[in-house]
Amino acid sequence: MSVTLTGFFPNKAEEYLINYEHPIIGEFVKLLHLRDIQKVVTNDSAFLEQQEKLLPHLKNALGPWIEKNRQRTFISFQEVISFFGYLGLNGTYIPQLVNAVNHPFLNYKRGDGAFLASSGKINKCANMRFLRAVLALGFAQEDFVKQACEEYLEFNVNRAGECHVRTDGNPCAYVMVHTLRWLNEYPSHWRGKTYKTAVKNIQDYLLGYDLSTADFPRRNPEPNVNWMKFGYFRSYQSSIFEAAEALILSGLKNHPVLKKTLNAIGSRCLNGITWKPQYIKKHWPLTILPPQRGKQIGSPWLTLRGLRITNA
Repeated sequence: MSVTLTGFFPNKAEEYLINYEHPIIGEFVKLLHLRDIQKVVTNDSAFLEQQEKLLPHLKNALGPWIEKNRQRTFISFQEVISFFGYLGLNGTYIPQLVNAVNHPFLNYKRGDGAFLASSGKINKCANMRFLRAVLALGFAQEDFVKQACEEYLEFNVNRAGECHVRTDGNPCAYVMVHTLRWLNEYPSHWRGKTYKTAVKNIQDYLLGYDLSTADFPRRNPEPNVNWMKFGYFRSYQSSIFEAAEALILSGLKNHPVLKKTLNAIGSRCLNGITWKPQYIKKHWPLTILPPQRGKQIGSPWLTLRGLRITNA
């Protein structure tokens, strides 16, 4: 293992995932494990066979958005595609997702890589998460996807951090984390000077403060308590766990601030295996997956996050 996460034991975590008792979640976990831990490419037959097992669960959730998307607001459409991007799918083999990705490029895209909502406004955060999902779903080979990513990076990320500035004038750490997750999905042959500048700027900002307590400049001087709430399948919110994962997958491993952050994360690990989910955004696609609330002790999604870090 190239990165150590204090208090987390990858071998025990692997066993926990293999024996995870809920059958539907277990199948999704296997797909993500194939892609992120075993490094199986998403057009491999083993990956596609596993994905095929999930299609009955996915089609019911996809249907309304593909068949009636003209009646939906585009920001909602972006968030739903973002959700599917988190599931580790190869969308190029799922006709509903091919249609879902093509629709906004045909109907909503502007000349600067952004997409207009039905209201005529632009939500930059939703735009960036949508583009990340499109890459995660396997559409990077499409020329129109590459063009949109290049345009959005140039116009909305590298111009004085426009995408990251909150209404109080300070950069937004949450958005930076999600932006870095998007940039981590870039194919290696896309990673030119503009990309490297954007990644370094985000790394420098996040590690320029105490990441483990989120003491970033805020209108309210107290650190944001949501930074310590671990969760998954969320929209705007982020956490130190997601930030650590994004930073490590961007190529950083030995920075002292990052080590302190990993110690803070590890101190909350349960039995060296998993973490208790504390913040789950209520979002309609979750109806295809059982909610992670109530008596559930740990989260397989967070265990996967720990494995991604230790396998980076």
